[in-house]
Amino acid sequence: MGFINYIIDNTNKVILYIITLALSLMVVYISTRMGYKMGLVFAVLPFLVLAVIHLVRNPLHSFFLLFVFNYFVMGLSRYIKIISPGIALDILMIGTIAFFVINALGKESELRFKDALNSITLLSFIWFLYCMFQIFNPNMSSVVAWMTGVRNLGVYFLVVVVLTSMILRKFKRLEKFLMVWSILSILAVLKALYQKFVGFDTAELRWLYLEGGSVTHVLYYGIRYFSFFTDAANFGTGIGFSSVVFSLSALFMKNRKLKGYYILVSALCFYGMIISGTRGSLAVPFVGYTLFVFISKKPKYMLLTFMLIASSFIFLKYTHYGNGNTYIRRMRSAFNKDDASLRVRIDNQKRLRTYMWQYPFGIGIAMSRPNATTYEPNPVISKIPSDSWYVRVWMELGIVGLLLHIFILLFILAKGSYIAFFKLKDEQLKGIVVAMLCGLAGVYIAAYSLEIIGQLPTSIIMFICMTIAFISPVIDKELRESKTDTT
Repeated sequence: MGFINYIIDNTNKVILYIITLALSLMVVYISTRMGYKMGLVFAVLPFLVLAVIHLVRNPLHSFFLLFVFNYFVMGLSRYIKIISPGIALDILMIGTIAFFVINALGKESELRFKDALNSITLLSFIWFLYCMFQIFNPNMSSVVAWMTGVRNLGVYFLVVVVLTSMILRKFKRLEKFLMVWSILSILAVLKALYQKFVGFDTAELRWLYLEGGSVTHVLYYGIRYFSFFTDAANFGTGIGFSSVVFSLSALFMKNRKLKGYYILVSALCFYGMIISGTRGSLAVPFVGYTLFVFISKKPKYMLLTFMLIASSFIFLKYTHYGNGNTYIRRMRSAFNKDDASLRVRIDNQKRLRTYMWQYPFGIGIAMSRPNATTYEPNPVISKIPSDSWYVRVWMELGIVGLLLHIFILLFILAKGSYIAFFKLKDEQLKGIVVAMLCGLAGVYIAAYSLEIIGQLPTSIIMFICMTIAFISPVIDKELRESKTDTT
């Protein structure tokens, strides 16, 4: 019997060797006949098949792959010109949806389509439909423009909400999400520090000085660093969002090492926000921490946060200390009500009011962007800078779309807060959800002066955090049941 088992075991190895040899010979043959590129494609194909099989069996890995790729995709666009970053993300998103569907159809799958049936999915679906029907907007001059712009405006929101609702329903998975997010945030800050202390690489220099980035990033007071984000405004606000979430989450962590790690991540992110030179991003910590003061039920945290906010406000608003530092001067100017850029924004909005009453459903998706001149948009409105996410929504989707959008954002914040304080029993989970809601509130306000909510990677992170707040009762129930089983 031992001899027979030996033969069987080695037969499998022989078959594997034969297959490997056959594939190697096939790669050599294709390379000599059709070129090395086709040979490389054929050589990689088996690994792609194995990767797809793995991602179908492990939907959490496919979700994190999408999340990580979203974080780097806009930065990679400076280096890779073969395919547009948006198309690359779309391909991966479609693949992730397919992996989820295939896995969910399996008999032993943990994924269930009904898990995505919740109020935030309904809200995202209503917004999705409104954006879809914009294709019939008579002011829309190009279907291509609609297809280009509708993804960030409506499609990604719905897709991410559904995927998150199905996969992040366990506390350990939520912890993994926070850990991956924290690592990505650290990498983003390290890249910005490299730009500051070492310099820009060739691709970044090309973007700055040949593609026009220097106009808003190389200023008289210094350089605004942008890491691998689209620009400094996106980097500053997105990394400020991370700083708020991790600092507040740290207050509720039971693990001391994890608490210290989150505090370190938050401090690094705050420094990244400062060197971005983005004044509007200051709204994220100020609004986020202020909201925490009002909704936190822990007096010591409320007092600590209030003292931090008050002292920071007084320092920037009523003192001149630190004016020798360019970034402190830049932050201090955010509290100047007579600031020139603020006045320009207000004047632009006044100009828009004289035209927008004629377009209750807007001038069409992607018709307000600078590159929309290619699509022959409204000759007057499209030339007025939006300088704000809400103004952009107003211009493209009209006052009807703007009111619907604001309602959805406020409903998410209000119901998320209700869930956190009246539904959740686990203090650590409650703290994480509250931290996310406070960060979201800060980005909401920052979006008044920045086009941030529709920007990658911040928008995807926001959608995930919104969904976590709505599915948190499921996670809370799991935690309570696990505690019951151990007692």
